[in-house]
Amino acid sequence: MPFIDYYSTVLYFNSFVLIWFITLASGLILLSGLCIIFLNCILYCGSDLSFFASRYQYQAGGDLGLEINYLSRNNMARFQILSLGGGGIRGAFITSYLNELEKRLGRPISESFDLIAGTSTGGIIAAGLAAGKSAAEMHDFYVRYGADIFPAQPPYKARGVMRSLYPMANWVFKKKTGRSLDAAFRSRFNQEVLKSSFEDAFGERKLRDINCTRLVIPVVNLTKGQPHAFRSLHLPKGVHDADIKIADALIATTAAPTYFPHKQIGGSAFVDGGMWAPDPSMLAVAEAIRIQQFNKRHLPEGANEMDEIHLLSIGTGQAQFSMEPPGDDAGMLYWASRAPEVMGMSQTLGAHLPLKFFLQDRYTHVNFRMTEKWPLDGVEHMPELFLTGERRAEETFDRIKEQFFGHLRPCFVPFTSTEDEIHVHEFGLD
Repeated sequence: MPFIDYYSTVLYFNSFVLIWFITLASGLILLSGLCIIFLNCILYCGSDLSFFASRYQYQAGGDLGLEINYLSRNNMARFQILSLGGGGIRGAFITSYLNELEKRLGRPISESFDLIAGTSTGGIIAAGLAAGKSAAEMHDFYVRYGADIFPAQPPYKARGVMRSLYPMANWVFKKKTGRSLDAAFRSRFNQEVLKSSFEDAFGERKLRDINCTRLVIPVVNLTKGQPHAFRSLHLPKGVHDADIKIADALIATTAAPTYFPHKQIGGSAFVDGGMWAPDPSMLAVAEAIRIQQFNKRHLPEGANEMDEIHLLSIGTGQAQFSMEPPGDDAGMLYWASRAPEVMGMSQTLGAHLPLKFFLQDRYTHVNFRMTEKWPLDGVEHMPELFLTGERRAEETFDRIKEQFFGHLRPCFVPFTSTEDEIHVHEFGLD
């Protein structure tokens, strides 16, 4: 029985009975009637006072920041996730879609989600929403900076003996892969515009400053050779990255290899989380289960259950997946530009089946079909992406409203210590 145990209930019962007799004896009939009504409410609710505390939060355990969110009986453990996929400038579709939903809803959509996860371009939007920005503000961010965040590097200048060989090698490479050989020696784009846009939007704010809606942003730690997730302080694990600036975390998650340079944070080099989680939906569900496991360990009566997890996933366009390798075999020149695309799209499509299996009708994915593959830096498609987002919002609003917008998330209580962190041991090595 959460919050109030059996003995407390008996005490409340006896106290109100005593009050009832005193007030009755003194002739205060009206007050007596109110006491009887209140007593009946307690008896109806049993020892669970969540009926009265629809949005109550308290912090227990000193610095641990343990959290119980008491919601109404019909919505006590519901946990909603918003997952935003990667896709470069195609994130313009997500901002337009969310902006239109928010206009129709009439309030910030972030208020309806307990956790927001985003990869790469989706990480930018997720961080903005979790940091308290509206969908309109994030849409304006893409309108303002979108066309300028892919400034090309100046032409590569070969040196020494390569100076005479490079033009012919570049011609062969471009014919086979469709891209310049310049990209073999450095990233294709300068990161300065992207960096300044994040600093303008988020300033000096750090991950510790996100204190209401939980945030998860996947990256790859090249130095340690493992996937990593930047997160808010909703779990003790988040304390490790608490002082990382939001702008730096976003530069890391958008550092797509060959497109932008890696991001150095502290003693580690990070690149785009799309290398392992182009669609962070599965990661987000795993994070919700991790939260559930922690709550069950420390606050068993305040934990949400798997069947109360609801997920809204938004993609950045799906192209027809088809290619014909040349002849009977294909080598590095053919696969150099195509392997990342095949891997990313396969991972994204491959995540939907298990999500649908686990969550069933509690999983909703919104996307759109591309008649052709739009590249991550295809800024010329932004107007069409904006229009497509508005159209899909109009088509899906009633369904999304019914499924997700009846829920209001309570703010999480941030942790200040790594004490009681749940560690995941290396698979097969412990």
